[in-house]
Amino acid sequence: MTEAVKKARPQVQRMAIREGQRMFEGGMEHRLTQSWDSSSYTADQVVYSQLPTLRARARHQLRNNDYVMRLVQMLTGNVVGANGFKARSKVVDRNGNVDRPARQVIQRAWQDFSDDTSLVELCELIMASLVTDGEAFVYMRTTRQGTVRPELIDPVRIDVEYNDKRESNLVMMGIEYDADLEPVAYHVNDRYEQGHPGQGDQASAQIPRTRIPAEHIRHVFRKLYVGQKRGIPWIAVSLNRLFQLGRYEEAALTAARIGAAKMGFFTSSEDEQFSGDDGENMTINAEAGTFENIGRLNFQAFDPSYPAGEFQGFVNRALQGIAAGMNVDYPVLGNDLGSVNYSSARVGQLETREYYKTIQAWLIRNLIKPLFRSWLALEYWAQRLTIGGRPMSRGFEYYLPMEFVGRRWDWVDPQKDANGKKILYDMKVISLSQIIREQGNDPDEVFDEIAEENKRLAELQITPQQVLDNTGVSDDADAAKEG
Repeated sequence: MTEAVKKARPQVQRMAIREGQRMFEGGMEHRLTQSWDSSSYTADQVVYSQLPTLRARARHQLRNNDYVMRLVQMLTGNVVGANGFKARSKVVDRNGNVDRPARQVIQRAWQDFSDDTSLVELCELIMASLVTDGEAFVYMRTTRQGTVRPELIDPVRIDVEYNDKRESNLVMMGIEYDADLEPVAYHVNDRYEQGHPGQGDQASAQIPRTRIPAEHIRHVFRKLYVGQKRGIPWIAVSLNRLFQLGRYEEAALTAARIGAAKMGFFTSSEDEQFSGDDGENMTINAEAGTFENIGRLNFQAFDPSYPAGEFQGFVNRALQGIAAGMNVDYPVLGNDLGSVNYSSARVGQLETREYYKTIQAWLIRNLIKPLFRSWLALEYWAQRLTIGGRPMSRGFEYYLPMEFVGRRWDWVDPQKDANGKKILYDMKVISLSQIIREQGNDPDEVFDEIAEENKRLAELQITPQQVLDNTGVSDDADAAKEG
């Protein structure tokens, strides 16, 4: 070893140490991170290996966990709402003028279709399926009458474990893809119609499946990873915490019941062992107001103090983590509104409502608009939509523009919010139309309704103030100002 090498070695070692200090701590491997998985799995590997288990456990939590049921109620109530998505036709003629007759016909026919197919209930089922299954399969079935009829297919019927090769196509996790990895068909397990797979003598037989072309199926799911082909339950990240919290509460409740029973035991002064009347070990059930004699003479009280003060704090912290994973308000999910004021409630609701709007826009893009296009095409080519007794005569694309708007919300203190909007309007930084759109309404419809209302009030010689006084709105406003 030369003198130069001897001098260089300490320098190289020092550089290695310094490089290690500059690395990510999360990428270090030592005794404290031995149980931390460091494998880079693809999305399909995770879905293929764990989706059936995640889905089964998520469905179990929906059946047995109050907070998961509350989450479903929050999503259906806020994303879908009581009336679903409002449809507003945007048909204009070649000069850019509003085509009101066409708009009215399309909106009225779509509303009848929505009511006939229970579209609101369908969307609610989809939201519940996304929570527990992470995906929904909507079959756009064409009826004998030539109309579209959306139907939900249980995601379990698209078997994750079904992989096959069909000519030049590949079937991966129940979905058939072409060479460009575009879905061309969905293979639906038919055995679920008679019973659960694995029942009876045909458990080992070839499972019958129906191949449905992809143009008749809307696979609704949100991608979290590149290349993801199946949905992951939305509560997957919180499943373990939900399960452990449920078991913790169950154990605490059991301890509280035992503590409330105030049991005690009689013991022998000779410390002789009691093995039961028949010489076997005895199981003693806790029952309020009872004492069990397991010896002679001496009495020893049994009064467990758990759960103590740490119970509520632990539950709150666990629920805060669960709410964060579900991206919803903790006070609403945990029904804990005691420490919420107007400012904190508004900050929390602002972010959550933006999340609801994101889900609404995503659901409109992936389900409502494609469904509307399929419905309008069948109605248009069958000439069932008429204007003035005559079928729509312009091109299909002319009648296609349509806007869908989800539900909107009032604030905890709507008066403050209204005053803020008025200030912005007076400053000319916001328009009346924008304020109306933020409320989920169509400005043209609101203006027409106001004009018609003012005309009717003038005919009856009634002022708006008289109407407000008669309904008690003015009194409520005055009381709010005084408060």
